[in-house]
Amino acid sequence: MKTQCLIGTVLLAVITPLAAAGADTIVVRPATDDSLLVNPGKGYVQYYGTDDKYTKDYIGVVYTRWAWNTLEPREGVYRWDSIDQFIAQAGKYGKKTAIAVMSVSTGLGQYVTPKWVFDAGAKSMEAPDPSSPTGTQLIPESWEDPVFLAKMKAFIAAFGKRYDGNPNLAFVDIRDYGNWGEGHIGMLGHNPKLILTPAENLQNNYLLPYVKAFPHSQLIVVWGSSMYDKPYDWAVSKGAGMRRDGILSEYSKDGSECLRAYGHAPAVFEYCYGYDETKKKGYWSTESLWHYVDCGKPTYVQWNPEIYEENKDFCQKLGNRVGYHFVLQEAEIPAKILAGVPFPIKLKWLNDGVAPVYEPCHAAIALLDSRNQVVQKQWLKGSNPRSWKPDESTTETGTAAFPSVPPGTYKLSVGLFLDRKDANPAYRLGIQGRTAEGWYVLAGSVDVKK
Repeated sequence: MKTQCLIGTVLLAVITPLAAAGADTIVVRPATDDSLLVNPGKGYVQYYGTDDKYTKDYIGVVYTRWAWNTLEPREGVYRWDSIDQFIAQAGKYGKKTAIAVMSVSTGLGQYVTPKWVFDAGAKSMEAPDPSSPTGTQLIPESWEDPVFLAKMKAFIAAFGKRYDGNPNLAFVDIRDYGNWGEGHIGMLGHNPKLILTPAENLQNNYLLPYVKAFPHSQLIVVWGSSMYDKPYDWAVSKGAGMRRDGILSEYSKDGSECLRAYGHAPAVFEYCYGYDETKKKGYWSTESLWHYVDCGKPTYVQWNPEIYEENKDFCQKLGNRVGYHFVLQEAEIPAKILAGVPFPIKLKWLNDGVAPVYEPCHAAIALLDSRNQVVQKQWLKGSNPRSWKPDESTTETGTAAFPSVPPGTYKLSVGLFLDRKDANPAYRLGIQGRTAEGWYVLAGSVDVKK
């Protein structure tokens, strides 16, 4: 006999008399929670530091990027302290960071590629840059300059030696080519010597060094031109994700350039302009941004506080839509359990996001006592959250058992873990009934018998 009930935090008591009346199976349909959920490996990306007003409750990742010259002011002399401090600052909020280093970036002064690289023999040319005392930035005359490439590759190797596999990093951008590291030469002037590097050279000289230096970190390639589609595809085949800078502008259509990474690795969206300028140019609307997210299927989107303050409800919905968003729609569970005897459990999950989860994700059930403390936890065999496709429901049926549990009445709960070694679930679900430790109570009164 099956008994059905809608269940939120208040309705748990409804189950108790039903179980006592002899029902052997309970069908639970949890009440939804539509608030913005901050979850591992997804969400809003806050630029250039933390903010007490937003970081804790709205931000998934804190991001910044540096000029090469800042981190290696002299050859072989590295100043990692600014990156270390940035990581530590984000860590105070329990956030991971994302980092990048640029070799050319107008707006950062006369030297982004260090002066010593040109002193060592790399040929330079001038690009207009009003942030520089000279009104120009010195950049490599050729993207194939052997001295420039050798020095840059040595830096990337040192960069990877320092930060590859750092557990506090969500991703590392590959930004060693083009203005702002975006893979194009926009805003660098009209010098006839200024030409794009061939696709093969981009792969071998600019993408491959990062792939070698960061084998244990998530890399993100910045899309810059369709002429580089093949090397972008190659990078994705090596585990890299994609980034589209410049959305909501005349330079972008819908962010679909990132789809080559869909199902394999995360995609990242960054705006072209500030909020006011985007509106003035006629590129802003909530419909347009939602369309971009649906088309490009990003896991991360740039956080803009001005957008949020004027569109709070929309931004909360968008923050859940970005990446994955797991909602438990239905659970079929036993009303009574025999200690040590396997029992069936059926869970129906909806991924209401635009992408799968790319982080490790492990499902577990637990018996909780009256204080919501775990009495016993069991991993759900056969459950695979990474296979839960966007905009689809997935029903998983399996068995579980709780050996050596004292007879009594417990709360049956479910949770999603980032690491099997973690004490508590890391993932928040779009349903009510969450305990302080991160479990979601499915049934507040399940009897365990001998």
